[in-house]
Amino acid sequence: MAFCFVAVIGYYSWKQLAIDAYPDIADVTVQVITQVPGLAAEEIEQQITIPIERSLNGLPGTTVMRSRSSFGISTIILVFQDGVDDYWARQRVQERLTDVELPYSATPSLNPLTSPIGEIYRYVLESKNHDLRELTDINKWVVIPRLKQVIGVADVSNFGGITTQYQIEIDPHKMEQYDITLSDIKDKIEKNNVNAGGSILQQGDLSYVIRGIGLVKNLNDIGKIVVSSKDGVPIYINDIGTLKYGNLERKGVLGFSSDSANISDGVEGIVQMLRFQNPSKVLDGIHQSVEELNHGGLPKGVSIHPFVDRTNLVSTTLHTVSHTLLEGMTLVLLVLFIFLGNWRGAAVVALTIPLSLLIAFILMHLTGIPANLLSLGAIDFGILVDGSIVMMETILKKRESHPLAPLEEESTLKRTLEVARPILFSTLIIITAYLPLFTFEHIEKKLFTPMAYTVGYALIGAMCVSFLLTPALSYIIYRKPTKMRQNKWLEKLSNGYHKQTIKILQHPKKVLRPLIVILILAIGLSWMVGKDFLPPLDEGSIWVQMQLPPGISQEKSKQMAADFRKAIKGFDEVSYVMTQVGRDDEGTDAFSLSHVECCIGLKPYNTWESGLTKAQLIEKMSDTLSKMPGYTVGFSQPILDMVMDQIAGAHSDLAVKIYGDDLKEIRNVGEQIVNTLNKIKGAADVTIDEEPPLPQLQIIADRDKIALYGLNISDVADVIEMAIGGTPISEIFVGSKSYDVTCKLNQDSRDTPEKIGNLMLTTNSGVKIPLSQVATIKLTTGASCISREMNKRHLTVRVNLRGNDLTSFLQESNRQINKNVHFNKQNIQLRWGGQFENQQRAYAKLGVVIPLTLGIMLLLLFAAFGKFRQAVLQMCIIPLALFGGMLALNLRGMTLNVSSAVGFIALIGVAIQNGVIMVSHINNLRKKGKNLYDAVTEGSTHRFRPIIMTATVAILGLFPASITTGIGSDVQRPLATVIVYGLLFSTVITLYILPALYFMIEKKHEDKEQNNNKLEIADNENIQ
Repeated sequence: MAFCFVAVIGYYSWKQLAIDAYPDIADVTVQVITQVPGLAAEEIEQQITIPIERSLNGLPGTTVMRSRSSFGISTIILVFQDGVDDYWARQRVQERLTDVELPYSATPSLNPLTSPIGEIYRYVLESKNHDLRELTDINKWVVIPRLKQVIGVADVSNFGGITTQYQIEIDPHKMEQYDITLSDIKDKIEKNNVNAGGSILQQGDLSYVIRGIGLVKNLNDIGKIVVSSKDGVPIYINDIGTLKYGNLERKGVLGFSSDSANISDGVEGIVQMLRFQNPSKVLDGIHQSVEELNHGGLPKGVSIHPFVDRTNLVSTTLHTVSHTLLEGMTLVLLVLFIFLGNWRGAAVVALTIPLSLLIAFILMHLTGIPANLLSLGAIDFGILVDGSIVMMETILKKRESHPLAPLEEESTLKRTLEVARPILFSTLIIITAYLPLFTFEHIEKKLFTPMAYTVGYALIGAMCVSFLLTPALSYIIYRKPTKMRQNKWLEKLSNGYHKQTIKILQHPKKVLRPLIVILILAIGLSWMVGKDFLPPLDEGSIWVQMQLPPGISQEKSKQMAADFRKAIKGFDEVSYVMTQVGRDDEGTDAFSLSHVECCIGLKPYNTWESGLTKAQLIEKMSDTLSKMPGYTVGFSQPILDMVMDQIAGAHSDLAVKIYGDDLKEIRNVGEQIVNTLNKIKGAADVTIDEEPPLPQLQIIADRDKIALYGLNISDVADVIEMAIGGTPISEIFVGSKSYDVTCKLNQDSRDTPEKIGNLMLTTNSGVKIPLSQVATIKLTTGASCISREMNKRHLTVRVNLRGNDLTSFLQESNRQINKNVHFNKQNIQLRWGGQFENQQRAYAKLGVVIPLTLGIMLLLLFAAFGKFRQAVLQMCIIPLALFGGMLALNLRGMTLNVSSAVGFIALIGVAIQNGVIMVSHINNLRKKGKNLYDAVTEGSTHRFRPIIMTATVAILGLFPASITTGIGSDVQRPLATVIVYGLLFSTVITLYILPALYFMIEKKHEDKEQNNNKLEIADNENIQ
């Protein structure tokens, strides 16, 4: 009944768990965004970014601070140490920002509390009877507010479309004719667009709220505003300019192509989830809201078409994991039935699997561990049932020995207690093997620590079942006398093993030679295997960072994006292509029109008729794009791209960061590095992350001439900002919507440098002075983007890896850079970033923690056996067990990464477990009076079946995961490969080599004791 109750609670806990495809691997970050429309990158850095950086320096818990200054926007990202609370970090940043005084009335703001994996839903609006302006308004004022109501949604941002403005285009000749300045126009519009509140008017028993209504409602109202008068005749806005519905100067264009749609200029919505929310519940709310909007919540003919939905990735990943687990579970059941010879015993042992998982779900729910690919996919059902197998086999062997005698409770309990101790210690050793995972940091911690908790919880559950339930059920089904079916083929194997053991024990030293060979091979294979940080996490889609020629126009970049979509959509494996040119109108990304982000959706892999892999498809896409002039591309994946950008500052696997103050000099070094890396095997998508310098029209004020005419620098700035840039000067409310009112000179008066130079400034005496008289106007180039890290300027060369491992690539890259790249090392410094930093950190941590873990295992083994020599004997199995895993990695072309390292950690625990089971039984036989030789031969033979069973179910339990190739299998596969093939070899070592080594060590110890006893007897006789 107790386990039935546990099962019910476990099922409830499973339904409450947060389920996602991958764990949130991002660090705690806070992004500070400051917008100053129209300001160039140099001014943004000098006047906005640097003052904010100075105020944020020394913030407690900060590990790195990065910034990007681009046209009109400054973005600063602070990365905090593990364990820092997100809300605490944001509060500390907000406190520092309150003390910053910035020009241009700039106000820093924080990004929504989300993470790089928080983009869980993307959609486009489709309509055949609404134009782009209408779709933008529908998205901003209908769709986005509705989606923001969903609990767990941090933000919904708009990309593409047209941001409507009420625009006044002034004719400068009319201004001169009526003697009106831009300041006059701005002042009059502000004063004629107000409402007022006049408290309350008492009328008898009623009170009336007094409202003064003077807000502008439409273009006609604006046109009727009086700016000045001449000879008693009022001069209206209509008299000096043209009023129209215009739009904010567009900073980005959204394109989308699929089998059912081809949108060259559309509107997109991006839904970001609040960090640490349950994505399944949030997505349910989003789906419900979209369903309501599509069925009556939107104007007729408008629909929401989602193209990125995290539900699909979660479902696909869980399908891969569940399919792999189901195959493993089926193989385990089959093996149990074959070895035990009856379905009842197999069912009792197999019952361990669901019950241990349900116990794990309870503990996961209590400790807040989410369910995902890694936390569930690494569970080996074979390892879970090991304890129950040994327990069941002990009782079954007694039944087989006395088939016609009833089992007695006392004798059954005695046998159960004999194996309980080795089961306990072997389980503790496996759990101890996972201790290094709890010391990880950053990405590797977030990936593998939930897995360690889950496996540990499942092992605890399995141990509880093997101690409390399996003996009871086994006693019930085998209590009555019954004739047992003899497993003849297993008996033949057991007898053959017994003979082989006798033969080995006749010359035990012969095993040393193959042991030495295996050890040498293991060391050689460890040296030969490639080394990486992590295997790729396949998300089932492709993300492309694309760079177009610098300074390109909006129309040209829009056309090139369309050509890109057409080329990529030509691949049969592609389901859709989305392109984002530039940035959204809110300007939260520091991208220009030369930068394009692209999302490529892929059809299910099992529908690909070409037989290509994803990596091969990317190669073909890269070859196609290389033939199209003007495109520089880098391939990645949506989640991984955002994670690497936030934690490493680059949209790539690796990055070379070039630190220096002179932008031209560091770009020159960057170009040398790009040329060098392109020649190295494995380098792909090598490019400079920062965009090249952009064309600029500089208006340089002459202070002497400005002072001569009695003007101020601010007069020149007003002309630039308002007359040319069109700064918003007021706001119009239309129902629940609001639109900016802007005022600028008409296009004809400012479309060349000469015309801009002819724009008039008005002195205090009313004299008109051309702008060219007090400023120098010239065409030049300037920085498009300035990157900084820890208060230093830097340039980033990004590179992806294909066809080479990380360590080999880095070694060759450093050699070639030192040889071919020349620069002043006093002014410029180079540093590698990206996965290289993560790899170094993870391997350094493992190098310290694994020896400590092995020390703890040694103590546990000493506690289990009470003899230090036997504990050391068990530890000697470890390097020999590693041989199988290293051999598998080399043969399968895999690399040693954190995932496969975790597999080795698990392998150590499992390999020792089988040794504990064998040695414990041999020790028990010796305690019962058996001599060493008989105890070793009989004990190893007695434990042949349970060891073969436990090893076989452990191998087959993860075998499907070691060969699967679906989405979500990339992290599982190296881990499972190491355990499967490593356990295969370690089982052979346990069965054949361990008894020989045990016999030699104990024989030597016995001989030594006998000699000591003889000497002691001789001494006693001499004394007598």
